[in-house]
Amino acid sequence: MSFSQNVNYKDKLQQQIIRFQSINKLDDFVKCANGFEKIANSEKKDWLAFYYAGLCNVLVAFKKTNSEIDLWCDKAETFARQADSLSKHNSEIMVLKSMISAARIQVNKAQRGQKYGTLASKYAMEAIKLNDANPRAYYVKAQALLYTPPVFGGGEKKAKPVFELVIEKVKTFKPESNIHPNWGKVEAESELKALSSKK
Repeated sequence: MSFSQNVNYKDKLQQQIIRFQSINKLDDFVKCANGFEKIANSEKKDWLAFYYAGLCNVLVAFKKTNSEIDLWCDKAETFARQADSLSKHNSEIMVLKSMISAARIQVNKAQRGQKYGTLASKYAMEAIKLNDANPRAYYVKAQALLYTPPVFGGGEKKAKPVFELVIEKVKTFKPESNIHPNWGKVEAESELKALSSKK
């Protein structure tokens, strides 16, 4: 790949990330996922576009209901596998895998809670192990705790300090570049606000 192609890829990816950071509607996430997929397929050697395509798809899954959730999780999982094949032992990809597992629980909490809850926690712990400085690794850990019943060691009281830790980690986290993952603060603050309003 020539230097000019590389610059072009990074520019396109950066523009798409800026777009992604300003959306919150379901249709926009779908369009964004398609945009990342197109960029990923034009490059095929870099994990980042596949990661973002997977992230958009799992965010769509969280907004869907019933069997539709699995369709979007399947797409996200395909991208996660592609990203994983290009960047082994990557904390950010483990975060994505944790999110996919968590989304699958929503199809049927009673039937899936134990299997996918365990997987979500496992990937979160793996993400922390691979990069203890990664705020997103702690974010998915906090999410896993939040949706684990207190009787199994989870619950709001256990999740709250981990969400607070996400915000602390964000203060010192330095992404490798302006196209590397750097989210988590807004999401953790939103969760903490929701938890505080329940008091």
